[in-house]
Amino acid sequence: MSDFQVALTNTAGVSSVMSFWVFVASNASKRFKDVAVKLAEIVLIVGFVALTIAIITRGIEAQRFPLANLYESLLWFAWATMGGFIYVSRAYGIHQLGWLASLTAATFFIYGSWLPASQHEIAPLVPALVSYWRQIHVPPLIVSYAMFFLAGLSGLLQLYKAGRYVSLGLSVATIAAACTAIGLGTYTETDTHWLQLLFVGSSLVGTVFSWRFLGKVNPAAEASADCKKAAEMYDDVGFRCVSIGFPLLTIGIITGGLWANHAWGSYWSWDPKESMALVTWLSYAAYIHLRVQRDLSAEKLSVVSVLGLLLTLLTYLGFNSLGFGGLHSYGKFKP
Repeated sequence: MSDFQVALTNTAGVSSVMSFWVFVASNASKRFKDVAVKLAEIVLIVGFVALTIAIITRGIEAQRFPLANLYESLLWFAWATMGGFIYVSRAYGIHQLGWLASLTAATFFIYGSWLPASQHEIAPLVPALVSYWRQIHVPPLIVSYAMFFLAGLSGLLQLYKAGRYVSLGLSVATIAAACTAIGLGTYTETDTHWLQLLFVGSSLVGTVFSWRFLGKVNPAAEASADCKKAAEMYDDVGFRCVSIGFPLLTIGIITGGLWANHAWGSYWSWDPKESMALVTWLSYAAYIHLRVQRDLSAEKLSVVSVLGLLLTLLTYLGFNSLGFGGLHSYGKFKP
């Protein structure tokens, strides 16, 4: 990996961290808020451009499409998260989502930087990935995951603006527990059965209790017209992100079946990761149906979007780091 590529990647990572802090600082002063927000967006755009060039440079150096291992997929995920926020921020003029999007990108940069050196270096493809289907199948999936993350983060902000602070706290704690399980599964030798229990158990319990306590509302937020308007906007932002991610996930699943038939002679083998991708697809199909039909309140839909974020995290990283196995286990590595 060239020094130029390393410099570009580091620039993108540092930009995401700086953008996060500037977005956070923008809430400290109403006088300088607009200036701080614009500065944070500019810093994030600089990081997005740097990461775009870094990914292209890596592909040129590798003489292949630069999406073949976990490290490269994390670069793509951070790129899609940053780009997705830049898109929705232009469409809606939102700012609060910026610090969450920047924090997510920075977290995945850090996660990738702690991977073994073998993941960072450009290496020959493993036999299972030597196919033109790789560049057709994987990018739509990674971008869909990023959009689903943005939808889940928008759901958190919707709960905040709607005054559902108890449900918000439970949702944040649930996401933190799930991420902890992923981190321990990636970097330690902790028994995977305990990590599976931590991830699945916290996700189920946290989601159920988040739903259960939606009735606890902060009176000040409920009475505020500005909060109601912001809550409606974040509900719309979440739906917009899902509307982009869902067809991309659909394309990824279909092309995955075509690749599986080409490689293994079967379109569908009920591999754990395949099955989880289907569950994630069904969850977002349900979200879209419920959102369009208005069968659930915006707050309940926000909890559904947070559940979708957890399912996405399990589909993307969980099946390798938590030891579920399957035909996609070639993506796992030894710490």
